[in-house]
Amino acid sequence: MNLWQRISTPRLMVQIGWLIFANAMIFGLPAFGEIPALRNVFFPDATTKFFQNAPTYSIIYMLQDTLVGDFATFYMGLVIPILIFVTLVLVMGRFWCAWLCPLGLPQDLLTRLRRSLGIKRVNLPPNWSVFLHQMKYLGLFLIIFYTFALGFPHLGLSNFQSSLLLPYELLDPNRAMYVYPQIWMGLLPASTVVPWLSILTFGFFLMTCFPIRRFWCHLCPAGALMAPLNKYAMIHLKKDASKCTHCGICARVCPMEIKKVYTEREQENVTVSVCVHCYRCVESCPEEGCLGVSIMGKVVLESKYPDEISISPEEGVPN
Repeated sequence: MNLWQRISTPRLMVQIGWLIFANAMIFGLPAFGEIPALRNVFFPDATTKFFQNAPTYSIIYMLQDTLVGDFATFYMGLVIPILIFVTLVLVMGRFWCAWLCPLGLPQDLLTRLRRSLGIKRVNLPPNWSVFLHQMKYLGLFLIIFYTFALGFPHLGLSNFQSSLLLPYELLDPNRAMYVYPQIWMGLLPASTVVPWLSILTFGFFLMTCFPIRRFWCHLCPAGALMAPLNKYAMIHLKKDASKCTHCGICARVCPMEIKKVYTEREQENVTVSVCVHCYRCVESCPEEGCLGVSIMGKVVLESKYPDEISISPEEGVPN
């Protein structure tokens, strides 16, 4: 199979390249991410602010810092970035999640490690998958509610204003995952504090994402922000139901446990809110032209006949 037909390989290259690009300070560009406009333009990289001097600043952090900090920056510091965020999500959907997110690469590497060790994955029961997807909306609501409660002085909670009390900062696995390596590399002082809750969250991340594909994506509050617009983005997953043989491979390979791509028989656009655009279904589909990726109505990638490709019974993906 051609390299660019096997989507997982170029996707891994993009993920690694983006991680290096986001940490360009390591290569002598210390001011790269200090440009405010650059941080805004790179939305929706809505996952972390723990890359030093990098253009990564979660819109959730922006909300927390604006409401708890200085309302004078409300419009330039929050409203405009939200408009940019919405625009970019309408353009690219949750493409960010599978191709650029700094939490996506570690999850995919853990999956590759598990496979190389010959350990079978743990499949989430459908009801558990739905439950976890719903929990991310509850988490997002609690984060926003808590932040507003701290930000409005009339509610009497201003005495509790502290960065350590902002829930997303404590529960973001990026903090321990990327702050400690930066300390070891001398990019941050050794006195930099990583709260215990952040360390425990990172441990939870490792323990769950090793046996379960993309487990954190089921819970991610940033994903909850992007999900409502995902289906309406300019980039989407399309299906030609007349070519579908109902083999079920697309359902088996999906790390988000999505069944619609397999069950849909009428609609062409089979993108759902939880789809992260990894296109594992497209690269694994054995029917030519059955599944594809469409950008503004133009098909840019389609499934191909898997010449000399075998399908693993356990993973359901090309070997």
